[in-house]
Amino acid sequence: MTTCVMCEEAITNPVCPACLHKGVRQWLLEQSETRLADDVLDTTVRDIIGGSTDCIKCHSPMGVCAYCYTKDVFDVIKRRPSLVNDYLVYFNFDLEHMGWEQSARLITDDHY
Repeated sequence: MTTCVMCEEAITNPVCPACLHKGVRQWLLEQSETRLADDVLDTTVRDIIGGSTDCIKCHSPMGVCAYCYTKDVFDVIKRRPSLVNDYLVYFNFDLEHMGWEQSARLITDDHY
């Protein structure tokens, strides 16, 4: 099993940033957040790093895990606190609830 180049943990959910980006972009455009969608694209381009794990959707080599990618996207999304709760519902790969989700929950607690 290959490790993520960012966190050095095993890639256990092998969906690449490019494939995840499609869903994030669609969701942001549905929210009329074109600017955020463009900023997320910049993050995605940075996180597309080849590796020895193949994406289960597109079969491209990948080196960044879903957790690290969605954390990087969260750093963009949190500019719009009203979107954070939905982002957690749709794109949360912090499966142990010990990482970036804790910061996100603080934002949602402040606004809901």
